Amino acid sequence: MNDLRTAFAEKYPQYANRVLNMYEQANNCPATWENISKIRLAKFVSFLNGKLAKSSVKTYCAMMKSVFNIYNEEVKLPKGYEDILSVKKDVSQNTWLNDSEIERIIAYIPANDTERLVKNQFIMGCVTGARHSDYMNFTRENVVGERLVYVSIKTHIQAEVPLSKVVERLIAENEMFYIAGKEVSDPTFNKTIREICRKLGMNERLKLYRAGDFVEGAKYEFISSHTARRSFATNLYLRGADLYAISKMMGHSSVTMTEGYISCGLRDLSDDILDYFKTFK
Repeated sequence: MNDLRTAFAEKYPQYANRVLNMYEQANNCPATWENISKIRLAKFVSFLNGKLAKSSVKTYCAMMKSVFNIYNEEVKLPKGYEDILSVKKDVSQNTWLNDSEIERIIAYIPANDTERLVKNQFIMGCVTGARHSDYMNFTRENVVGERLVYVSIKTHIQAEVPLSKVVERLIAENEMFYIAGKEVSDPTFNKTIREICRKLGMNERLKLYRAGDFVEGAKYEFISSHTARRSFATNLYLRGADLYAISKMMGHSSVTMTEGYISCGLRDLSDDILDYFKTFK
């Protein structure tokens, strides 16, 4: 019988190491059949919720459950593992940064090398809509005429967006400071961008619905690496861009995925639509 890592790799070769490494980080033990328990699975799900978007948590748990279902007649697995790994899609509100807030971050002078790296990468995410794993690796080779072109590391889908002057400048700056391709841990990235936003006075009080409950706090407290992509999608949507165009620029395989990144309410409605609501008195 295959060990857990081999079994996972046979079904999901591109995700086995990533998912099982996170199981090990969550539980501080090797990812083996013997180390699967209900409490450890619960810790694993909680760990994912603290690091990933809800859609990714649901996907990774579904992968784990699928592998378990294949081997549940050969391996003694804890009863109820299906329920623990069945992550329901819950409504979750997120914030985003508008043009003015993004411009304030662009103008911010970094206090140290970590702030420079995080600031530059975050802004590239806001202006390109790329994933963190992609925009941290942008170089001059990704510039093709007046477009930024790349193949996503995660999905292997090619995406291209109009080239912004700030992106071109930050690519050159990253090369000059030898930080192109470098990364910091997710906790460090999120802590740093929040501190930058705090320094810039992004203290608007927000009340957001998350994980089944309302959470209140200053706006900067809700900023994370994911906010960059959400800001890109939301700002383009508010400008009237159709979801298909936004989806293609973000390298999504479907418009449904893109909808999850729109963090605002309805954009301005035409007079004809507004007249409908004024008709009934």
